[in-house]
Amino acid sequence: MEAEAEIHEEAKEMGSQTPKQTVEARVPRPPHNYVAIVKDSDVPIETSSLDMLCDQLFDGVVLQQGQRKYWVDRHLNKNCFMVFARELAITWADSDQYWGWTTVKESGNVDVEVAELRSVCLLEISGKFRTIMLSPKTLYEVSLVASMTESSQGWGVPVNINLTLPDASKLESMESLQDMPRRKWKNILMGEFMTSCENIGEITFRISECSANWKRGLVVKGVAFRPKN
Repeated sequence: MEAEAEIHEEAKEMGSQTPKQTVEARVPRPPHNYVAIVKDSDVPIETSSLDMLCDQLFDGVVLQQGQRKYWVDRHLNKNCFMVFARELAITWADSDQYWGWTTVKESGNVDVEVAELRSVCLLEISGKFRTIMLSPKTLYEVSLVASMTESSQGWGVPVNINLTLPDASKLESMESLQDMPRRKWKNILMGEFMTSCENIGEITFRISECSANWKRGLVVKGVAFRPKN
């Protein structure tokens, strides 16, 4: 919350400034609010040179003890985030009978946990994110980052995907996971939205499938927010 408050203040300051067409202003620099964001970094931030700092941000920084990742899109110079599985609300995730947890290496050689579905009938994964952390006036796509194990089964029925934006508008869709790649991460589109003054607040998302099918083999890494323009 401290980082979010700082970002609010930075946004106000940026909005009150008149851009200066100087040589320095044309030099590529990280997004203005990156300083407040990386205060929650799990690794030291490179500050010895701008080039090294940018390389680190392009590669990504794990935040909040492995719960999130922040990186900067190299071409758009805009904020990207992933909410890792440990921050998501996954029904029965704490029961070894239904879900298992393993680790994968992320940016900075940091271990983060991924959730592997052993067997459930009721699939329900949900989470939330504050849009103030994202770049302004930008079209973002929200995607589930997941894969399947070789023993996956029970995915004949599509999953339901629901997003609720800060302005209370809703995005709903269905997606088949039956042909998901084995042991290879895939981005499953959940929806798109534009960041704006009207859409500052909390976005919530949910993936569910509640048929009689017993499902297994889904590996959940997290939910990513990436800019498209």
